[in-house]
Formats: sequence, structure tokens, C-alpha cells
Amino acid sequence: MKIVYCIDSVYLLGGMEKVTIVKANALAKIPSNEVWVVVTDACDNSLIPLEGVHLVNLDVNYYDWGVGYLGFCKKRQLHKKRLTECLNRIMPDVVVATGKGEKYLVPYLKLVSKPVIIREMHIAKYYRRMSVCGLKEKLFAWAGEIYEYHWNMKRYDHIVLLTEEDRERNWKGWKNISVIPNPITSVCEEKSTCTVRTAIAVGRLADQKDFAALIRIWRRVTERHPDWRLEIWGTGELRMALQQQIKALDLENKVFLMGFTSEPLIKMSQASIYLLSSKCEGLPLVMIEAMSVGLPVVSYMCPTGPKDIIDDGKTGFLVPLGDEDTFVDRVCMLIEDERLRKDMGQAAQRGVEQYRIEKIIQRWMALFQELLAKEKHNAY
Repeated sequence: MKIVYCIDSVYLLGGMEKVTIVKANALAKIPSNEVWVVVTDACDNSLIPLEGVHLVNLDVNYYDWGVGYLGFCKKRQLHKKRLTECLNRIMPDVVVATGKGEKYLVPYLKLVSKPVIIREMHIAKYYRRMSVCGLKEKLFAWAGEIYEYHWNMKRYDHIVLLTEEDRERNWKGWKNISVIPNPITSVCEEKSTCTVRTAIAVGRLADQKDFAALIRIWRRVTERHPDWRLEIWGTGELRMALQQQIKALDLENKVFLMGFTSEPLIKMSQASIYLLSSKCEGLPLVMIEAMSVGLPVVSYMCPTGPKDIIDDGKTGFLVPLGDEDTFVDRVCMLIEDERLRKDMGQAAQRGVEQYRIEKIIQRWMALFQELLAKEKHNAY
């Protein structure tokens, strides 16, 4: 089976990029498969190497900022031309649109091999409107959703979501839908003892993650437990604003913006509680990885993901979105009861076994085979 993943880049190594590499590597190990990853931008990836996977760089370079609207349109046309040529050389059986720009192109390409075209969603359906505030921004978000979901998305043969919650909330009535969660992308032998007086959060320092709310929450936690600290690992455009907030709340010895790490699981194994304050997610993979090293979780019940992952009261706590009072209480409950932390951490570790790469790849292969068999049947 010839499988092609289309994505903008694999060198940024966010969650989507890591997941794509890990899945491509696992699929390439199956003897009957040949796998390609086709990117539009620089493909220097030093953290997770591609293994047995063909890498094609279309050299479109969307990340060359400053080209303006006309320049962007030219790049889009170049992308369409080169992607069509590339896929017609490969003659794939399956094409998966994973990233950003190609999701608007893949269903419209004239491909000789007539592959099954799959759209892989990495965030909740209405992420645009959940991530903006002003009226103008909401109007743009609404227009984007109309184009993507009421026009572009209907041209795909199949759509794969990350969570059952997303399907139930946002995709009722759609027939060509499957749910396959992302796999754990890293494995760490070190496990948390849940005895260190540190809570941890990992993610981009961006509005979606709402670390500003987490810092406010931690100020109230430290009023009851001044000997505990919060580490936030990640980089992003809000670093300066968050640092100013930490200073204004007199938390400079309580909350620490730790920056980038290439070993997030090691850092998580050295903490005792994982915290997630996001406004929206697709499937928060970093939370699953935190649970895999034995951390109990306190998470907002944001759309979507936490509800699918956490068994409330057993592997962690789910908190209504925006309810800072309850979030503080749940964190303090774990801080004050070491036995509860350890029991929840062990239960969390067991609860994420379903996200092992071997199990996830079995589900993808079954889907590919089902769709190809259906296409073959329809051709006769």
C-alpha cells in the first residue's frame, strides 16, 4: 500500500508534526507499505528522524514571511502544481491531508491513481471561534468555518477525528467519519514518584493554552501551599506578557517559565501533578504523555479531548471550563493527599495504554483497508 502524508513541515515539531512522523515510521515498518511525507517548507528534523519513510520537500516555503497577499497566492498555485506532480509520480493508494495549506488543495487535485483522500483533524472543529475574542476576528472565524466545513471538507472521501466528544458535539449527521486518537509519541522509563512539590504544564505560550488563567490559579494555590512550585515548559509569543503577570502577582519564586525542552517526559517525571488550562484542544497529547509517566491530572473540560482521556476522580480531575475556584480546590486536594496523588498517578499510567503506537496503527491500517476495499467495490 502506498501512503502519502501531506503536511506543511516536520521541522517545527509541535504535536501534529511529531504524531505524523511517529505514525509514518510505524506504517513504514509494515512490509506491504511504502510511505511518503510531503512537506512545503524546510524539512530539517533533528529530534525525531524519519525511518524508512520517503521525504519530499516541495520547496514552497510558506514560512517566508513578508511576501504579501499576491505572493501568498503565487505560492498557493506553486504548491498545487508541485503537489499534483509529486503525487502523480508516486501514484498513491491513500493520501492523508494533515497540516494547514494542503487541506484546501488535496481534494481538488487531478490525480491519476484516484487515491482515497482522507482529512485528518488535529483540533476541535470550531477551534477558530474558540480562539478569538473581537467581533471582527469572530466574523473571520465564521467565514473560515463556512468554507472549510460546508464546502471544502465535503470533498474528502473520509474524515478522521481525534475524539468521540468532537464527533458527538460537532459532526452529527456526517457519515464518512471515524475516530482514531493520536498515539503516544515518546516513551520514558522514568516514572514520577508523586512526592516532589512541583506541578507542571507544557505547551506553546499562546492564548489557546491560557497559561494566564493557570498563573492566577497558582497564586491562590500558593496561599494555601507556599512550598509548592509551578513549572511551565514551552516557548511562544506570550512569554513576556506571562512573565510580567508573574511579577505583578509576586510569584517570581513560585511560577517559572522554563522555556523549551527536548525531553518533556523527563521533566514531567520529575513533577507530581500535571495541569491543563487550555481553552480548546484536539487531543492534548502532552497530557496523555504526562499520564504515561504516572502523573495525575487536573484539567479544564475544554473542547475537546480531556473528557475522552480522564476518568474523573480516578486518573485525574475534570473541571468546568473557566471555573477557577474548582480548579484551585482540585489542585489543593492532590497536594494535601500524597496517597491520592500516587493512586491517581498509577491509574493514569494504566489508563493511557490504549494510546500506544502499536494499537493506534492497527486502527489506521484497518481503516485504510476498509476504504480501499470500498473504493474497489464501487469501481465495479
